[in-house]
Amino acid sequence: MTGVVIRTEESEPGKPRFRAIAGDRQSVGRTMGEALDSLTADWGNDIPETAVLIQRFHPDSYFTAAQYDRMQELLAHRASLTAEERVELEALIDAELEATVARTDRLVRPPQP
Repeated sequence: MTGVVIRTEESEPGKPRFRAIAGDRQSVGRTMGEALDSLTADWGNDIPETAVLIQRFHPDSYFTAAQYDRMQELLAHRASLTAEERVELEALIDAELEATVARTDRLVRPPQP
């Protein structure tokens, strides 16, 4: 299953911008739905199922502010990343996805008293 992450990006004041990412595919839009629609427009049968995770980032024990800040720094210049930086970015994206899974698991199966 391919996971989709949608996150808010900085843009011009008063003009929200969202980035949808699934593997090596990306798209942007003025709304979350527009970014997702653009991302999935040409999928056809290449991707039979997917999960959509909408990231409303708040640092927590699963993914820290330092990790998030570094990921944003790398994303800001992703077109010119070194091989080492690309590996670091992929590791951070994987860590963010794992954090989202852990948060979701906590919501689905809250701790028992």
